[in-house]
Amino acid sequence: MSLMIDTGVISNNIELSLDEKANGLSRLGNYKSVAEVVAKVAELYRSLYVTFGPRAYQDQQVFDDRLGVSWMLYLPHALAPAQVPEARDLIPVMRDGKQQGTIIVSVTDEVFDVNNLEHVKAANDIEIRLADQDLLPRFVDL
Repeated sequence: MSLMIDTGVISNNIELSLDEKANGLSRLGNYKSVAEVVAKVAELYRSLYVTFGPRAYQDQQVFDDRLGVSWMLYLPHALAPAQVPEARDLIPVMRDGKQQGTIIVSVTDEVFDVNNLEHVKAANDIEIRLADQDLLPRFVDL
């Protein structure tokens, strides 16, 4: 496992890298356990976004100029199921008793796998839905 934190005064890039899949299971546990890690990073660093999933997904995401969903994407907006019906779960992220954002989950029954076309399609469908609502940020806007 490796953790990279940039050396600026205020951290704007954290990358956690690990061999995520072993025997078909996430090393961090089920998707809810992984979402706890994502939520804690978002809370502690007041993140504009947090993504969690295999780096190889970048080649399969819908938009080159926007964030990709992959297994999970945290955005600093309160989202309702009606806004993202393709999401398998929407997990609110709280701070000081208020919702600061939402973790959008594309797959809940197993670890996200870029070689599984259903997983990639689920993430792609979420990206399209978010972009249609202008909720999927472009990199230049971050």
